[in-house]
Amino acid sequence: MVKKLKSLLSQVQDMAHVWPQFEVARGLGPNSVIWFGPLKGLERAFTLSIEYGLPIPGLVQRHRLFPVVRVLRPSLVLNFNAGDEAPLPHVYFEGPDYRLSPLCLFDPMANEWNPSMSIARTTVPWAARWLACYELWEATGRWHGGGRHMTQEDPKDAA
Repeated sequence: MVKKLKSLLSQVQDMAHVWPQFEVARGLGPNSVIWFGPLKGLERAFTLSIEYGLPIPGLVQRHRLFPVVRVLRPSLVLNFNAGDEAPLPHVYFEGPDYRLSPLCLFDPMANEWNPSMSIARTTVPWAARWLACYELWEATGRWHGGGRHMTQEDPKDAA
């Protein structure tokens, strides 16, 4: 069964309905948007950006493969001495500031997200769970969020 692509307008409307505290802005390219808004972890609120653009054949950009979520404030803390996941858990490391690296919220190899899905009903709740796990990791040095590590050949490195 072929899944129908969820339109950008539909994604924007769904986010406005489910997460009205997120503001939407034009993205950096055609048919793309960026949401900015607060989301609470266990104990504190974080400000996130969520960038997404409709897939364009032949154009490989991470935000066109899946929503790209970054923590803007407070800055994520690098911990090179953490027992698990040092220096930062479950992110797609991206320089020059690794604290702004996109969050790894699902397994792309397992097709856990596709463009027919609602960002408001998948990505944002997954980000809230990631933030809670991050706060636990920050306190204990252990990652309780599960997941698997990607290898150099995996798609997350291609974008």
